[in-house]
Amino acid sequence: MGPRMDRSNDLLVAAFGEALRDARGQAGLTQEELAHRADVSVRFISFLETGKRQPSLSALAAVSLGLGMQMSNLVMEVEKRLAAHDVHAEQEQ
Repeated sequence: MGPRMDRSNDLLVAAFGEALRDARGQAGLTQEELAHRADVSVRFISFLETGKRQPSLSALAAVSLGLGMQMSNLVMEVEKRLAAHDVHAEQEQ
């Protein structure tokens, strides 16, 4: 059997929260407005943005739709943040 997958990647969850918060800000939406558009609770949006929850694929689709963007674009923003963190971590070594 291959290596086990880390299902509690704090850096990934934090990068998603940052990307979501930035995308919401760029869309000019409050947490309440995004929650309404995505048909989720305000608390869930808050938890996603603060890294207290990870989105399911269904939640990722709903939030992306609420933001008026493709899921792939939101995921690309997460990947950019992860890459920037990797570069920063390498520079500190």
